[in-house]
Amino acid sequence: MGISGDFMVINIDKNTVALRCPTAFGQLQSPCAELRVPRELFPGDSSVFSKTNAMTASALSLSAADEATLAENLRTLGYGELLSVGNSGERGGIGMYLASRTHDRVIDVIAVLKSTEGSEWFSNFDIGYTAEHSGFSKAADFAEQKTGDYIFTRAIGTRPRFFITGYSRGGAVANILSKRLCDRYGTDGVRCYTLASPAVTISRRQARYNCIFNLIRGEDLFTRLPPESWGYSRYGRDISLSDTGDISERYRELCGDDYIGFTRRGCVDSFLCAVTRLAPNVRAYYKRKRDIGGVKLSMYEFMTSVAGMLSGEADDNAADILAGALVSEYADIVSFLSSGADLYELASSACGIPRCSVADSHSPAAYMAALERFLG
Repeated sequence: MGISGDFMVINIDKNTVALRCPTAFGQLQSPCAELRVPRELFPGDSSVFSKTNAMTASALSLSAADEATLAENLRTLGYGELLSVGNSGERGGIGMYLASRTHDRVIDVIAVLKSTEGSEWFSNFDIGYTAEHSGFSKAADFAEQKTGDYIFTRAIGTRPRFFITGYSRGGAVANILSKRLCDRYGTDGVRCYTLASPAVTISRRQARYNCIFNLIRGEDLFTRLPPESWGYSRYGRDISLSDTGDISERYRELCGDDYIGFTRRGCVDSFLCAVTRLAPNVRAYYKRKRDIGGVKLSMYEFMTSVAGMLSGEADDNAADILAGALVSEYADIVSFLSSGADLYELASSACGIPRCSVADSHSPAAYMAALERFLG
């Protein structure tokens, strides 16, 4: 159920450890769920979907928002000193964590990529014209270099294996990084489980990377961008967490708030139709301009303004652009993005990301609730 493709599923082992998983970002004391998973991250064939790996990856990718919790989780799994690298929060940046353990002439390396912080929002909307999403690919360049440096200093006389994960932007970068590690080391030595990853590539060879699994919700806009109609997808195999039933009660238990996210894929489908009417391809996204309050903006330029709002770096024109968009050809897009939120909070540079239907659908609590139901 919910898995694209035909392949076996490994069931959860009884010998488990407990990992802590934050379920609400942006709070001083984030609520945590407890997941019980096996200590072993490399069970059997890397091309076989592992429920235990999916649970472990979810705990690690979400706990990357709290370094102390991530370090505790890795110690519990038997991994040593946590190395934090990256320039997270800067345009084009990415934060990541690396840890490892060595046994039987093998070094097992865990790489956890962080989700969007600060000015990285601008990179998220910079798609580019190459085979990979430009913003994510540039961040993956950095992650690949740091992973290579890590291996060079620690893997003398050993064979590396990799467990890669990330949530949201971190999932997208983890997806590309894992593809590159597969190209270098082979798929047998790589296991990647991403959570809520956007699409990253227009390559038609993505299915060959059968050790990469992407846990996504169709109700989550971020996993549907850039649009499939533009040719975008992810490396590896998508695993749908949609159609698992009502998550509202479990969502409330996990984070203490009522769920205001989308409950049907159709809401996102309608938004994507509005996007593709205005920009049927990447070139139109960058080049086709429309009037917003007397100013001509392409969709890319408009989304750059939105990135300023989301990053807390909105300029003095942000509120005017948003107000003008409500009576422009971008009206349906603005209405969808602000669904469930105070529109003027979104335009406030001091606000950052307010709660809204788009954010709730993408939230850690929504994914944990859906994942629990999916895994049974």
